[in-house]
Amino acid sequence: MMRGFLKIWIFLFSFTMLQARDSELLRVTVAENQGFERSLEYVEFSFQMNRSALGKRELMLVAESSENKERIPCQVTTSSPDHSPELTLVRVIFPVSIEAHSLQEFIIKRVGRVKIPSGKLNLHGKDLGLVIENEFYRADLTKNSSVEPQSYDSGQIRELFIKLGFNQLITNVEDRVHWAPNFDRPEIEWYTTIAHWDKPATYHLEKGPYQIRTVRQDIAPEHPEILLTATYRFYEGLPYFRFYSEIEMKEGVWLTLLRNDEMAMDSMFTHLAFQRLNGEVIDIPFSEMHPIIDEEPIENASPWLCFYNQKEGFAFGSIRIVYDNTSLMGDQSVLYHPHTQIGEWLKGVKYWNRRLIHDQLTFVPPGNRYREDNAYLVFKIDRDDPLKSIKYWADRLRNPLEVDVEYLK
Repeated sequence: MMRGFLKIWIFLFSFTMLQARDSELLRVTVAENQGFERSLEYVEFSFQMNRSALGKRELMLVAESSENKERIPCQVTTSSPDHSPELTLVRVIFPVSIEAHSLQEFIIKRVGRVKIPSGKLNLHGKDLGLVIENEFYRADLTKNSSVEPQSYDSGQIRELFIKLGFNQLITNVEDRVHWAPNFDRPEIEWYTTIAHWDKPATYHLEKGPYQIRTVRQDIAPEHPEILLTATYRFYEGLPYFRFYSEIEMKEGVWLTLLRNDEMAMDSMFTHLAFQRLNGEVIDIPFSEMHPIIDEEPIENASPWLCFYNQKEGFAFGSIRIVYDNTSLMGDQSVLYHPHTQIGEWLKGVKYWNRRLIHDQLTFVPPGNRYREDNAYLVFKIDRDDPLKSIKYWADRLRNPLEVDVEYLK
């Protein structure tokens, strides 16, 4: 009896050790072909595994450098699609540092144990009412029941706190700071925004040491013809967060206004700066902006823009990474007088937004689609070049690393 028990124990121990051995899953090649040194970026990709291969153990991965065998712990998120329960979808994130015009190769290995160093990316709250922060900023996604436009469980940023030694709160007393996409149709007295979502039908939260990600999807408020998708990504060690949005017309709809990439803030900034498509950089006080942008509006595909306070030194801007108005059929979606608008209203609230349909009753056919991916950057203006930081990050974010993923099994 004892001998039989020992054989079973040895078999189980050997099987466990075999399962714990490293197994090579993928080869990931990262190429920097744009000529920019990158001290910190994150490689992000997804792949599939059969659920049977996943087993009952937690999936732990490392990215092992083929050059020096350094092992970088990966943040891993798994999910199972409803239509294919036998599959597991895996999202992987890991940090890299890479020199200009260079290439790095990593082998993604499954390991029995991995420890990711703790950082300063933190999350507080629950459900949609989150507060997310790193060393550069704190983003408040909670609701404020005392102000009607802020009272919905939308999961949209209500306030933004810039650290960097400023401790400057970016607010909008009338609404949320981030309230786009937004829409207006003739039969509705006032336009509605993504901030009017109240507990969107689809909501996923992914949290880890490198990235916190929220994914939301639902019909746009007061617009049952429009399917709206929104994803925030907050990072450890980086002074920006990203926001991906997609507006898809499930049915045709008449609109007088369609806007995206909008931030609206109380009066705390003195200057506007932006880059035109020809590369020209405009940097002006708000008091001087109208003759310039009225004569030649800021293009919708302008690479970046920002507001800053010259005296205090804090700045907040948008880096446009993806701007795609291709319909589901591959055609150009309907636009009317597209441009980037800078405005002021109420008690000095200043805003920027990207106008897709501008003050004109327009029929938008089914299948029309509008996609954006923007990075929202907080930074300190430089004494010699106030816009040094946004230029630096725009170069890198608009010219991303090339990532190639190859299955090894």
